[in-house]
Amino acid sequence: MPARRRALPSAAAAGGLDAVFRDVAAETGLRCWLVTGTGRVIAGAGELSRPAALRLAARFQTAQVEAAQFDGTVPGTPSAGPGEPVTLFPVGESGGQPRVTNWFLACAGDQRDWTREELLTVTDLAAGAAHERARLAPWRSGERGLAEAVIGRLTAAGGAGAEAEALLRAAGLEAGYLAVALRAERGAGPGGVALDRDLAEELLIPYAGHAAVAPAEQPGQPVREIHAVLPGADAAGLAAWLRDYGPVLGAAGITLTAGISGPVPAAAGLPGALREASGTRRAAARRPPGPADGGVRAVTSAEVDSHELLLASVPAPVLRSFRDRLLGPLADYDARHNAELLTTLRSFLACDGSWSACASRLYVHVNTVRYRISRIEALTGRDLSALPDRVDFFLALRGT
Repeated sequence: MPARRRALPSAAAAGGLDAVFRDVAAETGLRCWLVTGTGRVIAGAGELSRPAALRLAARFQTAQVEAAQFDGTVPGTPSAGPGEPVTLFPVGESGGQPRVTNWFLACAGDQRDWTREELLTVTDLAAGAAHERARLAPWRSGERGLAEAVIGRLTAAGGAGAEAEALLRAAGLEAGYLAVALRAERGAGPGGVALDRDLAEELLIPYAGHAAVAPAEQPGQPVREIHAVLPGADAAGLAAWLRDYGPVLGAAGITLTAGISGPVPAAAGLPGALREASGTRRAAARRPPGPADGGVRAVTSAEVDSHELLLASVPAPVLRSFRDRLLGPLADYDARHNAELLTTLRSFLACDGSWSACASRLYVHVNTVRYRISRIEALTGRDLSALPDRVDFFLALRGT
């Protein structure tokens, strides 16, 4: 067995991780899997379903460090019998990276019951896994350079010309694409720490097999959004895939907003698709999270109303000025007189300008609605019988 242990890192470097994990299981009975912090199974002793891997990854995010080991029970995972403990081991040094972008070993059983030889074998498995990650680093760097060239060309003036098409082919991306915009933050509010493309790559590449993923901003500027181009046409399927990460990212204290364009048949449509994805992502960020969202709000452009995309494309200071200029007098009047003008305005627009339907909805007399609408028009100088003014009020209310 010592010879087998010493061979583990070199076997991993040779690309034989799956064989190594199967051999360890056959020789020692230890069933282990190498998993990323987002729940992607890299190698292991047999099949591990995606739901089980995601549950393990969520556990890894919240586990406490105890002598470089993470110990917990994940009931009902296919990797172990129902209720059987699963011991989690970090792989390599974190280097200050968030745990969600690191790797870990998941081994069925409680490490406190293992022999010294079994513990040493798991230690060597972790060393082999770290060796494999280091081996992949140069290849990953090259792929990233190509991805930056692809995204940079598509977002530059002139968009998708012959050069962009050649870069897409070099990246293994043939005709038939989806464009994606992502933003992930650790911590809530404007002070949240934006995460880099490590996480975006971990979330997107396993879905499509390969993708061009790169920051949307210029080098040296704060990263506000990650852009990606993937092969495929199933925007709804990609959104569902990203939503599955909700429990993992939620456990890591990360919020992810994602916008996904409609299918793009040719490269010429990608610059517009990336803008569409970015607007969709901002629209998703404006929506309140649902109870099942966890740490993820992933939305396709087909799920976003056209006015939401319009509002998402307007700079926040401009939108705030428009809203305050139009609705500010009503908010001030409501604060002084408790007149419910804003509530009445929302109901009136929702009822398509019907006096009686609005009165019924608010449980007031129709004359009360008429009076309030007249006050709204007097305070704002607008005419609610005119379509352009109704549209302005509608957009201002949606921009709040």
